[in-house]
Amino acid sequence: MRSFRALAPLLMVAALATGCDQQGLLEKFIPQQEAEFARQLLARLAAEDYESIEAQLDPRIRTPSARSTLEQMAALFPAEDPTAIATVGATTSIVADVTTYNLTFEHEYSDSWLLAHVVLQKREGQLTILGLNVIPQDQPLQELNRFTFAGKSALHYAVFALAIAIPAFIVYALVLCIRTPIAKRKWLWVIFVALGIVQLSLNWTDGSYVIQPLSFSILGAGFVRAGFYGPVILSVALPIGAIVFLARRRHLLAQDQGPAAA
Repeated sequence: MRSFRALAPLLMVAALATGCDQQGLLEKFIPQQEAEFARQLLARLAAEDYESIEAQLDPRIRTPSARSTLEQMAALFPAEDPTAIATVGATTSIVADVTTYNLTFEHEYSDSWLLAHVVLQKREGQLTILGLNVIPQDQPLQELNRFTFAGKSALHYAVFALAIAIPAFIVYALVLCIRTPIAKRKWLWVIFVALGIVQLSLNWTDGSYVIQPLSFSILGAGFVRAGFYGPVILSVALPIGAIVFLARRRHLLAQDQGPAAA
């Protein structure tokens, strides 16, 4: 299986370093032909051209209820034309001879926004529609996923504070570990201290979180963002290695010094 995904953090750094427009940089990683197909598909949906869309549906979703579903989605489009359409997400995956494109577009109107997700599949050169979804929004995606403390819960504040405190605590223990003479396998202690174990990942936008018991995190904290428009995911992990080292440091020093001379 081969998979190609946009490396959002790298792109963000590149955009800041070169002064490039973020949307323009993202466009370079979007399959242009398929993206244009998806844009035309959404335009036909807004125009209620159901027959042409049904003709291109993948057989797996060409069901008797497909027309009703298309009508419900078409009703979500405002009567006016969009003032702007931005591609806010793009993923391409290849399995054997089948290519799947996941594309997300943000339509901007005078006083509202609309997210449209399109899944296309190419098999033997033929492109079909595998999925389609439309979600009205009352604010743009970048504003919705903006990193802000306004209206955030106690959990947000706690995770943010831990994301600062845990790395500081681990760095303190790590420096102490490196400077402490340890008789055996000091490098294992250094690795153990540097890692946070049992990770909690918080979606900063909606407050949902996931606990991963078997996850490891360098310095016990981090964050990721899915592209320029996705939510910030802030992660913290328990500094178990640092705690264990500080608790056993005196014992380790005593082992290194050996028995006192008679």
